[in-house]
Amino acid sequence: MARQLNEQVRERVFRAAAEVFAEAGYQGATMAAIAARAGVSTGNIYRYFEHKDALFYAVLPDEFAAQFLRLTRRRVQALVRAPVPTELDAGAEERGEELLRFWIEHRLKVITLLDRAQGSRHEGFAEAFVRELMRPSLAKLRVDAPQRRVSPIARFVLQNIFRNTVRTIVSILEAHADEAQIRKAFQGFWSYQLAGLSGFAKWVQS
Repeated sequence: MARQLNEQVRERVFRAAAEVFAEAGYQGATMAAIAARAGVSTGNIYRYFEHKDALFYAVLPDEFAAQFLRLTRRRVQALVRAPVPTELDAGAEERGEELLRFWIEHRLKVITLLDRAQGSRHEGFAEAFVRELMRPSLAKLRVDAPQRRVSPIARFVLQNIFRNTVRTIVSILEAHADEAQIRKAFQGFWSYQLAGLSGFAKWVQS
């Protein structure tokens, strides 16, 4: 159990840990590197966190990962309710803003969860995220074309589309720290992706 940290020191340690975990990943990060980034001694960090795991899960608790998936689920459910993926109602736009705001506010943590959590209990998070995208998308395809079976090749292609989504989210958040730039990048990506998913649905139904 972490001892009560001085608030300023706590903020420095948590910010440094988020940076180092996003840069080096769970496996590559060290308490020494985090301490150096925070400007405190390694021994001082160990007074509050007995090992790297304790600090990692203090920065990225299970509830944070669960919240990420909840917001993703809300966004995707709003998208699949739209008759056409490129014609979104106010609810879908609101759910998209909700998820994007979460990514912006927790940029480094999102990078770590999606791409740098190998070796931790969050290492399967990226695939869990892909499943959250896949399930309602497949259900939507079945509803829209009940006479057409979603083939194994269609599943394969859709899964890889969404795995590429993970890579793109990470790339955007790594490349940009400025909120306006992040928003602009995702606006472009979502415009491309939603149009592409619309075309994919037509292909499945053909």
